[in-house]
Formats: sequence, structure tokens, C-alpha cells
Amino acid sequence: MIINESGLIAAMKRAYKADGYTVLNSGGAMAIYTENWFVLTTRALLPRKVLATIVEHMGMIPEVDMPTSIAKDEEPQLVLRETAADDMEHWRGGDRGEEVTVVPVIMQGFQIYQPPGGGACWGVPLYLMNVLERDAVEHIGADVIDENRLMWMADGEAIVINAVRKARSSWAKEWERAVWNALEGVDLHKAEQPTGR
Repeated sequence: MIINESGLIAAMKRAYKADGYTVLNSGGAMAIYTENWFVLTTRALLPRKVLATIVEHMGMIPEVDMPTSIAKDEEPQLVLRETAADDMEHWRGGDRGEEVTVVPVIMQGFQIYQPPGGGACWGVPLYLMNVLERDAVEHIGADVIDENRLMWMADGEAIVINAVRKARSSWAKEWERAVWNALEGVDLHKAEQPTGR
């Protein structure tokens, strides 16, 4: 499994208090997503406590093919199927770029991912890293999608998180771009430790 139960629940609770999250129950699979992250898994693999959190927030599990938006202090609202289909296409589609893996660097509240051997540096917000199982973080690479999000996939599960590349962003401050450009000039992966002397 790549989805961390407690991390996903924490992300859902955080989203619930802010702008809410959407649940799409397609019968055999469930998608839960916000503007910043997306999780898709088979219904059989979805942790029970995640289902319990949805029930706690909504009062029930959304019916099959009835995408529902859930937010604190609001009644659950149905999402147009076309809108939900567009959302699903946004999160799951797009141009796949290179694979990136985690490096032992955190910059400005972002966990850094970089292709093996160095190059472009992508930042994932630290608070969303807990949605991934630690083993998945350390051993499964993510695909860069449309230059603005990272996707991890394994065994019927998918996690997609919006990512930043400040070295190439127009909105980052000049000093931030300089620092992130410097990071991109170095292979940030841990060097293999020699086995002998």
C-alpha cells in the first residue's frame, strides 16, 4: 500500500475545515480529492477509518456515481458528473515527464524530489507527505505530470499532489529562484556509502 491511513485522514480533516473535499464513489473504486491533492484506490483497499471519517463528515458514504463535495458547516453537495469527470481527467491525465525520487532535502516547507542523477527539483508540501506510506516515499518514484504535480501509483492505488518548481516559476521571488536553481545544479540524492574501508 502507498496510502497512509492516518496521513490521509489528517489531510481530509484539514481540507474539511478549509475548502472541503470531494468524494467520488464509482462502486469498485473511490476517489477523494481537493484542489491540492488526489487519492484513488479500490474500495477493498480503502482503509475503514477513512470511510468512517467520510461518514463522520457527511453522515453516510456517497452513493455510487453521485460525486459529493463535503465541507464543514455546509450540507454535502452533489457535484455535476461532468465536473467530476473533468476533475478526474485533470488529476489522472496529462503529459508524463520524468520520474523523480525523494532526496534528503527540505526547502521552505517542501520535501524535494529530483530525477536520479540530478536536475529539476520539485517541492511537495510537507503536510501532504504523510498521505504517502514512508516505504513508498523512500522506494517508489513519482512521475511528473504536466510540470505541476507528482503522481505515485502502485497496486490499484494512486496519489497525486500539486508540486512546485520554484527555479522555473514566474511567481517565486528572485532569491528563491536563485536558491532553487542552485539546488538543481547538484545531485541531491544520498551518495552510496562504501561497504568497506
